[in-house]
Amino acid sequence: MQTECPHCNTVFRVKESELEQADGQVRCGHCLAIFTADNPYNAINYQTENNAVESPDINEEETDSSPDTQHIVADVIPPELRAESRKGKKRFGFIGTLILTLAILTGISAIFLQYAFYNRDKLVKIAELRPWLNILCQQTGCTLPPPKDRKLIILTSKNIFSHPNVENALMVSASIVNQADFAQDFPVIELRFENVRGKTIAGRRFNAVEYLGIPKEQISKMQPDISININLEIKDPGSDMVSYEFAFL
Repeated sequence: MQTECPHCNTVFRVKESELEQADGQVRCGHCLAIFTADNPYNAINYQTENNAVESPDINEEETDSSPDTQHIVADVIPPELRAESRKGKKRFGFIGTLILTLAILTGISAIFLQYAFYNRDKLVKIAELRPWLNILCQQTGCTLPPPKDRKLIILTSKNIFSHPNVENALMVSASIVNQADFAQDFPVIELRFENVRGKTIAGRRFNAVEYLGIPKEQISKMQPDISININLEIKDPGSDMVSYEFAFL
C-alpha cells in the first residue's frame, strides 16, 4: 500500500506486514521524519483533492526500509558564508582595503603638506627637517625663508658709560651670541631706557650696519656660538634714566 509523509509530502510504498509490526509507525525515506501511517488512503486522497505534487525524489518502488534510499541533507550554510563566496569577498575586501588605505595616506599627506607650507617659518628652524623642506619646496615651487630665532640670540655682556669725546653722549658696548644650531641674519637691536618707575623715557632701534660699523655688503650672517661685539654712540637720555634694556627683533 502507499502512504504520504505529512512533513515533506513524499509518497512511497510500505508493506502492511511491516506497518503492523511497527504499530503503524514509519520513517520517511526522504526527510527521515517518523509519523503514524494508520490511515494512508485518506492521506493520499487529501493530497489529490488539494492538487499536491508528489515528490519526484522517491518513486513507487522505494520504501522506508530500503538501504538504497537517497537522503537529501538540508543545507544549513547560508550562501554568503560558503567557502567560494568568502574567497570572492576576500579578494574584493583586499582591494577595497588597499584603496581605503591609499586614500587615508593621501589625505594624511595632504594635511601634512598644508601644515608644512603654512608653518614653514617655524619648521625651517629644525635643522633635521630643512633638507626635506627643501625637497618639498622644489616640488611645489615655494621658497624657504631663512631660519630665524631671535630667542636664541643672547646678550653675554653689556656696559654703558659717558662718551670720552662727545659731551652729553653715552657709549654702549655689548657682546651677543647666536646659540642656534644654524646661521641667521643679524637682528635689529632695540635699546630702551627707563626711569625709576619702570617707564620708558627714551629708546631707539639699530640695524646691523649701525652697531657693527661696517658696510652692508660685508655683513653676512651670525654663525652659531661666535661672540659678536657691538658698539653704539647715543645721546644721554638725562638724569631720569636709571636702567636700560636690550631686545632683539
